[in-house]
Amino acid sequence: MDIDNFLKLSDSIKKLESNLKGQKAVANRYLDLLSTYEKEMKKPKEMEFFYYSKTRDNADGLKKDLEKIGYKVYGIEKSTENQYSIIGVTPPINIEKNEFKDWIKHMNEIGFINDCNFDGWGTLSRVD
Repeated sequence: MDIDNFLKLSDSIKKLESNLKGQKAVANRYLDLLSTYEKEMKKPKEMEFFYYSKTRDNADGLKKDLEKIGYKVYGIEKSTENQYSIIGVTPPINIEKNEFKDWIKHMNEIGFINDCNFDGWGTLSRVD
């Protein structure tokens, strides 16, 4: 590996670690808010997810990997000249603290493997 490729890889790893740290901070705030409704935290929820990619090929690869684990990808849209958005949803998953953080880490890793950025997640929380 030449020095240029090494530096690019190093930069990519730093971005992955930074993104993961930010995602975990947001997850903590979400879980703190949801913990006021403890019963709601015990219910598995569908999670929408958001990625972006610089190339259609990488976005297509990510879509295939996500579908292999049972996730539904709504579609891949060209959002800017050099960026594609990938949006989808999981089957219901457990959102208790440790499992949820593991899921966020896994989503970042799947993105990294496909040279895509995990841009976040969302869910509809209903309290009965």
